[in-house]
Amino acid sequence: MQFKKAYGLLQEQEALLNNIDCNNDFLFKLVYNKARYYHATNDFEKLSDYAFKALAEAERLSDAEKEIKSIQELVYLFTRLNEDEKNWKYIKRAQQLILGLKQPELYPHYYTWLAFQYENKYTITEREPLIDSTLIFINEAKKGAFKYHLFDEITKCYRVEEACSYHRGELENALIYADSAIYYGKKVEGYKNLHGLYLSKAWNHLDLGQFNEASKWMDTSLFHVKNKQTAASMMLYSEAAQIYENSGELDKALKSYKVYSKLKDSILNSKKLESINELEIKYNKAKDIQKITSLEKTKQLYLFLIIGSLLTILTIVFYFRQRSLKNKQKILEIEQRLNRARINPHFFFNAMASLQRLAQQEKSSQTTLYTSRLAKIMRQSLENTYEEVVTIENEIDFLTQYLEIQKLRFPNKFEYQFHIDNDLEINELKIPGMLTQPFVENTIEHGFKGIDYKGKLDINFKQRNNQVMVIVEDNGVGFNSIENKKTHKSRAMQIIKDRLFLFNKQHKSNAFYEIVDVNKKGFKIVITLPKLY
Repeated sequence: MQFKKAYGLLQEQEALLNNIDCNNDFLFKLVYNKARYYHATNDFEKLSDYAFKALAEAERLSDAEKEIKSIQELVYLFTRLNEDEKNWKYIKRAQQLILGLKQPELYPHYYTWLAFQYENKYTITEREPLIDSTLIFINEAKKGAFKYHLFDEITKCYRVEEACSYHRGELENALIYADSAIYYGKKVEGYKNLHGLYLSKAWNHLDLGQFNEASKWMDTSLFHVKNKQTAASMMLYSEAAQIYENSGELDKALKSYKVYSKLKDSILNSKKLESINELEIKYNKAKDIQKITSLEKTKQLYLFLIIGSLLTILTIVFYFRQRSLKNKQKILEIEQRLNRARINPHFFFNAMASLQRLAQQEKSSQTTLYTSRLAKIMRQSLENTYEEVVTIENEIDFLTQYLEIQKLRFPNKFEYQFHIDNDLEINELKIPGMLTQPFVENTIEHGFKGIDYKGKLDINFKQRNNQVMVIVEDNGVGFNSIENKKTHKSRAMQIIKDRLFLFNKQHKSNAFYEIVDVNKKGFKIVITLPKLY
């Protein structure tokens, strides 16, 4: 940007204004343009001066749109200074003015701006109704944005929807919204906030446990910011330090934190904060008595700055502590849920019922075999509660015992077979315990239910490069059947999601699974794991 040329034009504008009598609307344009200039050049002290002057002039003209524009500059200022209480007061004031505008579809940028502010407020307070309000404003913004093909505003709409999905834990949806935002952002020539969109992708991949992807998109984000000396780049490097640290790239994390600290010292020094607070005091007093009068006493101002700085530090410490505690709590909740879900209790109840029936029929040899296998399954299930991973050989043995009991429960209903690569070290390689059992159980209990042919279950253990692939495939009723859409399928999905989430966290890996619909008949899941000894 040609800041020097822009400043020269502003001086010419001011000189012309001083030589004419009519200065009502022109005066607002001058002070507002200066506020925008100091916004762009990152001079917070002068930005506050001219933003307050613009607001006072807009009030004098009783012009709602001019008031909104002036308030937007003040909100930007206080956001960068982490002055949340002051910020929210001006946001609510702007909201009343925006809701009072006629033909709201002509002002999508105002509704998008409101949505951004509400989403930001949610990140501070975590009050769920703020998300609902955010989405209401975004839906209003979309009407005009799509109607008039405003790609810049469409990009912002998808950016806010991405943030809302992220807050609600819908990470896959969040990635879709992020990609949509990037798509429309690239349609806008010279779009300035691509780095923010790539940052959102990085956070989503990080929380999905996809650490390599998170680091890659963080690199892309920093590339697009191009080392600008702005408050936005300062905050970007702060988040970069967090993402790199959680991804295990400590060198990059340290480097990003050093850049953040340097920018922070440059942008947010105490003298600038002092001047900004003085200017707000001037504005508030001018509203009451129509002129600017006495300033705050120096001692009071210094005390205020010291207290404000301490509160800011405490807020930052509290925020990171809460984030860490939330993450630990999430892991504990998943571990507890997995321990409860090690094996479906109904299986044990049904197995015991079958055992009673066999005993009544006095088939002693079959009863003994059945009892032995059931006891072994119960023992292995309890042992797996205390072991994070087991060998593939152990997993196959567990599944064999389980399947043989199910065959006793359902005679001639199905057959099964294991397929193992010859060079796979099943007694050395390890995988999460009982990883495939929920899907095997789902196949027997629901996939083979009601079929008029013999069920077939294939369990494959393969290796590809440095990965182990576990494939479970059946010829049952299929994933798209009405019966398989019920909670039993959801339970199996949730269990494997939880196990892979913990596995990825503990081993900094990228294990994942995918479901394949085999011609609408049968079910197939492919689980990809790293080689672990």
